[in-house]
Amino acid sequence: MNKTQTKDVRMFVATDECLNQNQSKWAAINAITNARNKLNANITTIKNFDQQKASSLSNPVTSNKEKVKEQLEHKISVLAGIVASYAAAGNLKEISEKVKLLSKGFSKKRETDIEPNVKSFLVLVNELMPDLGDYAITPEMVADAQNALSQFISLVGVPRTMRVKTSSAKKEMDDLIGENKRLLSEQMDNLMLRFKLTDSEFFNSYTKARAIVDTGVRHREKPEEPQTPV
Repeated sequence: MNKTQTKDVRMFVATDECLNQNQSKWAAINAITNARNKLNANITTIKNFDQQKASSLSNPVTSNKEKVKEQLEHKISVLAGIVASYAAAGNLKEISEKVKLLSKGFSKKRETDIEPNVKSFLVLVNELMPDLGDYAITPEMVADAQNALSQFISLVGVPRTMRVKTSSAKKEMDDLIGENKRLLSEQMDNLMLRFKLTDSEFFNSYTKARAIVDTGVRHREKPEEPQTPV
C-alpha cells in the first residue's frame, strides 16, 4: 500500500477496534452491526489484496528469467562452437554465417527474437548431426538446449502479467478504501451521534479513532465531527 492507503487503513483498523472494544454498547442496534461487519470485511479484503500485490512483484520472476536466459545462451554457445568449428574445417561459409546470425548476442536480442532464432539454430544442428560424429555432439545436448528454450519461453511475458495483476489489486484496494470512507462518513458517524451525550467516553474514543494519523508528523488530520440533526 502507498502512504495514503496505509493512513486510511490504519484509521479503519483503529475505528474497528474501538467498536469491537465497546460492542456491548451498540450490539442491539442492527444498523451499527451491519455497518461494522461491512467495515471489518472490507479491511480483511484490503489486506488480502495488499498481500496479493506484494506477492505479485515481478523482480523474483525477472531474476529467474535472466538466469534461465544465461543457461540457454551457454548451452547454445557450446553447440554453436561445435558447428562453427565444423563449418570452418570444411570452409562452409554459409553455415558459418547462419551460426553467427542465429546463436550470437543474446543480451542484445529482443526476447521475442530469441525463440525463433534458437529454434532455427537447433533445426540446423539436427540437420548436421550425421556429419558431426567427430565432434562428440549428442542428441541429449540438443534436447537439453531445447528444454532450456522451453523454460525461457514459459517465463517471457510473466513480469508484465504480474504488473497487470498488481495494478488490478491496487484498483480493488482503492475501491474498497473509498467504500469504507463513505460507509463511515455517511452511516457510522451519524449512527454514533446517539452516544455523544449518553456515553461521551465511547463517542470521544470513536472520534479519536476516526482521526487519520500521519506517521512522521505531529498533527492529526481530524474529520469533521458529525453534525447533530436539526
